[in-house]
Amino acid sequence: MKRIILLLISFVFIAYNYADNKNTGDPRTSVVKIESSWNKSDNETPSGTNNQTVAVDGITFSSTSEGIYIMLPKATSNVKLFALTGEVVWSGNLVQGRFFIPTRQGIYFLRINNKSYKVICK
Repeated sequence: MKRIILLLISFVFIAYNYADNKNTGDPRTSVVKIESSWNKSDNETPSGTNNQTVAVDGITFSSTSEGIYIMLPKATSNVKLFALTGEVVWSGNLVQGRFFIPTRQGIYFLRINNKSYKVICK
């Protein structure tokens, strides 16, 4: 009986570590802070954007086939990116500035400070 419990605990530990590290090395799991000239007042989106830039409540975002550009005016924002299936693609707190979240093509829901926005990357 002790061996079965030990085996079960070992299996759970291995499965937990595998699930926790499954995206290691995947470039779509990191967010890049941009210190370039992209500015919402320029009426110009980053190169290669397919969608119109959206500005709501001071938050500006735009998408490309490679990912999503976000400009946050507040000092700290709670950001979550969900796939259409409901899976959390990325989650974290971002400080004020411009960011790029690498994604694949598809439909995503961007949640910033408990407000959700639909983003299409094509």
